[in-house]
Amino acid sequence: MQDFLNSKNLIIAQKSLDALWLRQKVISNNLANAETPGYKCQSVVFEDVLERALNGSEADVSSIEPRVVVNNSTQMGEDGNNVDLDEQNIELARTEVQYETMVRLISDDLARMKYAISGN
Repeated sequence: MQDFLNSKNLIIAQKSLDALWLRQKVISNNLANAETPGYKCQSVVFEDVLERALNGSEADVSSIEPRVVVNNSTQMGEDGNNVDLDEQNIELARTEVQYETMVRLISDDLARMKYAISGN
């Protein structure tokens, strides 16, 4: 059981949950600031970092972390705010589904492990 809890797959799942949780917070912050003059939309970068780690360019998967980046490339309103409400709402829904799916996968893996150990 200890090997499973420290396995690369579980570490990746945990890091993914952390990134999805952060992404939900960042998107919620973007939505809350949609009318704030000069506010620049933020996003979370994680999938590219994870892919590099899985391809071997990162030494330790447990060291990867999601990053918050500011989008300075677009300007939606005259006030300098670049939050696109439709895009943010779509991203929030997508992130919620991904989070729920990841929780289900981890829960199912733990249930299978429990069944394998106890037979119940």
